[in-house]
This record gives sequence, C-alpha cells and structure tokens, in this order.
Amino acid sequence: SSGINAEYGDEKLAEVIQTTYQDNWEILAETTRKSAVQVPEYKGLEWRLECGVGSRSLHDTITPNILTKWSISDPSTSSVHLNCDVLTLHHITESLRSAQLELETFHARKMIRNLNRIG
Repeated sequence: SSGINAEYGDEKLAEVIQTTYQDNWEILAETTRKSAVQVPEYKGLEWRLECGVGSRSLHDTITPNILTKWSISDPSTSSVHLNCDVLTLHHITESLRSAQLELETFHARKMIRNLNRIG
C-alpha cells in the first residue's frame, strides 16, 4: 500500500480507484447480487389454539398451546409448522415488533436504499 501511495500520490491513487470502480461497477453489482443471501419471505399465517383440559394426575389444569403454520416463499418448503406455548408466542411477537421498529431507523433505511440500488 505504501509503495503504491509513494508511486502515485494520494490524489492520483484516489483517481485510479474511482476510475477502476466506475469501469467495473456493473460487474461488481452483478457479483454482489448473485452472492447475496436469499432469505425466504413471509406470505401468511394460520393458527389454531389447542387446550389440554386435565389429565389423570392433574384434574383441574388447562394448558393452552398454539399451533401455527407459516407460509413462506422458499423453493424447498412452502410452509413451516411451529407448536408453541403462549409465552413463546408472546416472545416471537415482541421480537417481530422490535425488528419492524428497527426497519424504521435511519441506518436501516439507508442500508435498504443502498441494497435496492444494487439489486
């Protein structure tokens, strides 16, 4: 790096980098697009509430359970089933709400804008 810097100087080096980037921008954008991680997208949600109303040993207990079917856009699988209790579902809801709020931050909007420009 210091050999290149001594040979060209800071301004000349910046010009060479800028010219090289501009000449190869399409190749860089295509390579980035191809190597990007493909994340499945959410399409829909179906759910069912199941309640266990006692057993032989525990007569007066109710255990609610939620069975969810998440529809996603993924070539290998079209849906995912998740069986969870109420507290786990509450945690999932809070995590998704937090992620949605994070998307509204300046940094996230800037990143999305830059990614959309590439792709």
